[in-house]
Amino acid sequence: MKKKHLLSVLIFALIGLIIFLAYYFFFTTKGSSSIAEVALSKYLESEDIDIKKVEGNLARTLSYENIIFEDLKFLPEGSILKIQKLDISLTSLNFSGLTVKIHNGTLRMPNFDTILFYGLFEEGGLDINVYSKNVGVREVFDLFARSSDLKKISGLINDLDVYIKGTFLEPELTGTFKIDKLIQNEFSIINSPCSFNLRLKDLKDELKLFGSVSLNSGVISGSKTALINMQESKIIFNGVLKKPSLDLKGTSIVEGIKINVTLKGTFEKPGLKLASDPPRPQERLLIMLVTGKSWKGAEGSLSKGQLSVDLAKDFIDYFFFAGAGSKLAKRLGISDFSVTFEKDKKGVGIKKVVSGKMDVNYAVEQSQEKEGKAAVTQKVGGEYKITDSVSIGVEKELKQDNRTDQIQENQKTDDKVILKYKKEF
Repeated sequence: MKKKHLLSVLIFALIGLIIFLAYYFFFTTKGSSSIAEVALSKYLESEDIDIKKVEGNLARTLSYENIIFEDLKFLPEGSILKIQKLDISLTSLNFSGLTVKIHNGTLRMPNFDTILFYGLFEEGGLDINVYSKNVGVREVFDLFARSSDLKKISGLINDLDVYIKGTFLEPELTGTFKIDKLIQNEFSIINSPCSFNLRLKDLKDELKLFGSVSLNSGVISGSKTALINMQESKIIFNGVLKKPSLDLKGTSIVEGIKINVTLKGTFEKPGLKLASDPPRPQERLLIMLVTGKSWKGAEGSLSKGQLSVDLAKDFIDYFFFAGAGSKLAKRLGISDFSVTFEKDKKGVGIKKVVSGKMDVNYAVEQSQEKEGKAAVTQKVGGEYKITDSVSIGVEKELKQDNRTDQIQENQKTDDKVILKYKKEF
């Protein structure tokens, strides 16, 4: 009987202790605050928390005022997270029963503009707004990006306004921002208002990204290339972050010729289409975009076919990623590129491979005449390889009238027929 009595006393004592602890932790300010601070310290990885005022309890609402977190391990040293008011309540002993409301939060990090945020976490779902006036792209990638490719990008983004919904593991991001300037190597995009609708998955493993980023306008350019004025365009993500689909549109004007640019597909299989007014062969338009020059008189030396996938890929590499121009030149069949820069004569020329035995070339030169006037001469020619050591070539000069830009048919020119013989000594 004594043992049964002792066991009953122990059970009642244990029940009483549980009731007391439940009351202490959920119905008193001190108890509720101790649980909340342990949780906040763990999830924010901060051991330095300063709280000016706390009132209420978790059973109703536990409210913190002017709470400051310092030394957050996942942020740069010196970062400070401040929340003017933080409300926490718990309706059940699981994650979905937790409600957290943030009023006027600010995050300050070294070399970053202030980040403002507010929002709600309720029933496992997020409803948060984040805003920053200026965001340094280089600083963000240095902090978060593991990819060496992303660390080559720099620039500035203005008015980043993000709405975060969904869950912690699968957040959905919508919002707007403006690209002030974005630079990778010698490629840049400036003054581009953007909007986005993105969904993130597998945050714990390999990040997957779905949705799109829309670029409403802007100006893009590459290394020594023509400027392209962007029209409404999209970058579409279908899971793999590094393999987005492209739907880009824009226009460029090179020496009075308007070029319409359409780029669709992926970086691996891009579809590039070029059209102009007045019409020009696509390969010539490609050279015009790459060089920013019209190359008058080159129509006969460039084909009028469609641009291949490989040629489009090399254009993307050269234009957007400042890749080596040799691959693009090889695709275009340009085997030689010459520049003349003398006291009284300046000019450029290109040679294009038409077949295994046939090359064509085009050059334009500007020279000073005795009267002080500038004379423009175009040279169009070809070379045919008869054997490995013997070839024959022709060159036709075309004199141009400076006042009308018309070819002078009756002007005396230095036309040539050349026989070449190659021999090793």
